Amino acid sequence: MAKRFHEQTLRTAQTRALIADLAARFIAEHGIRDYGLAKRKAARQLGLPEGHGLPSNEEIDQALIERQNLYEPAEQTERLAALRDEALEVMQVFERFQPLLTGPVASGAVSEHSAVELDIQVDSSKDFEQFLVNRGIDFKILDRGGQMAYLIYAQPADVMVRLPGKDQRHAHSAYRPQLNIKQLHKLIQADAEGG
Repeated sequence: MAKRFHEQTLRTAQTRALIADLAARFIAEHGIRDYGLAKRKAARQLGLPEGHGLPSNEEIDQALIERQNLYEPAEQTERLAALRDEALEVMQVFERFQPLLTGPVASGAVSEHSAVELDIQVDSSKDFEQFLVNRGIDFKILDRGGQMAYLIYAQPADVMVRLPGKDQRHAHSAYRPQLNIKQLHKLIQADAEGG
């Protein structure tokens, strides 16, 4: 009985790894940003049930990092450094809104399709919009799963800014790191120093 349980656990882990790797490929090559969609599409392509035994978003991030490091290590390092530099610049502009870097740039699981993702703290979306208008920053308002977000066009990547409520701010990306300006600055310095 223990042997059967062990074999089933091993098969489940292998299946999760296969789905995570294929989902990471969809994210890297096709620019899919919705992890749920990437997981379901990967499961479907592998002929597996879409809703059972899917990998976590963290597992997909790890698969994406491994994939990028395997296939384009130099480009990956340069891309991550450029995106983190951009994130730091944007966060400094938005400093009064207490920005937190989230998503792939914070976790390191970036692809050529990654955007800089920030959560900011603001009492009113109108305050943030007025700030953008006053600074001459072009933006587009989006609905991201019932949550207001702003897409800001920038280089080398666009910036997605979310305005989670105070109770949602730290719960939003529980599986991914959230970095404030000071933490991101330290990470950039450590990466520049090679460790």
